[in-house]
Amino acid sequence: MPYTDTPLGRTWYESRGRKSSPGVPLICLHGGPGGSSRRMQPLLNLARSKTTQRRVFIYDQLGGGRSSASPKSRWTTKTFVRELNTLAKLWELDEFHLFGASWGTTLALEFALAHPKKVRSLVFQSPMFSAADWQADADRLIAKLPAKTRKVIRYCHEIGATDAQVYQDAMYEYYARHVCRNKTRLQAMFSDSNPNGAKVYQHMWGPSEFKATGTLREYDQTHRLTELSQPALVICGEHDEAQPATGRRYTKQLTTAAFTEIKGASHAILAEKPKQLLRAIDAFIAQHD
Repeated sequence: MPYTDTPLGRTWYESRGRKSSPGVPLICLHGGPGGSSRRMQPLLNLARSKTTQRRVFIYDQLGGGRSSASPKSRWTTKTFVRELNTLAKLWELDEFHLFGASWGTTLALEFALAHPKKVRSLVFQSPMFSAADWQADADRLIAKLPAKTRKVIRYCHEIGATDAQVYQDAMYEYYARHVCRNKTRLQAMFSDSNPNGAKVYQHMWGPSEFKATGTLREYDQTHRLTELSQPALVICGEHDEAQPATGRRYTKQLTTAAFTEIKGASHAILAEKPKQLLRAIDAFIAQHD
């Protein structure tokens, strides 16, 4: 698979589709921070959909996955925006659709605010636009867990024992409900080897999906959603840790936006309901080619 070298480091990417394809290209942003695009290959099928043909790109953001490790000084949102802008130039993309999942929505939002003329449309899957909103959603979901599990989570947070096995077990229970309900995929997620990416995640986010302690802990750009003039689609899973009610609220704040809820899905919609997700993305971006 190809790599591209930039002043920031070496980025792994994969693309499908021809440069001459009639559709506007699509760039897909994985979650994290510090994650990878290893399980985003199904999105490449959008290069030859029933609606049109287009170029589709996935890549591993610097510091995680198959891309080069990066120093802590570059574990910032600005670095990832700069990396995406550099890649778009190298791929000779003047304008493109932008899809982001989870942390990828944060990056998509930041990029669209910084480079609005380059983004034709935005698809926000399971958005993280506010760490406070994310934490509030997590607190509501944790409140529905068994009392014993809630006690473990609270106690481990209080004493800083998030590396304890009991915390890992509690985390798995939460993830199995709200992060990925496909047990095979969830187990693979936990066994993934991405040591440097894990450091990026810990530094920028925290010990788990439901506890923000890193540099993004006070992140909130909801007040800037009205600045986005591009058409947008917000997607959440029925059981998503990014709760559908919050996604609907963001949709109302966006200038031109629609909302889709994927029934039976949690956060890892691509792993659980790939056909439904691809269909929703394809129909939306085809409208805005």
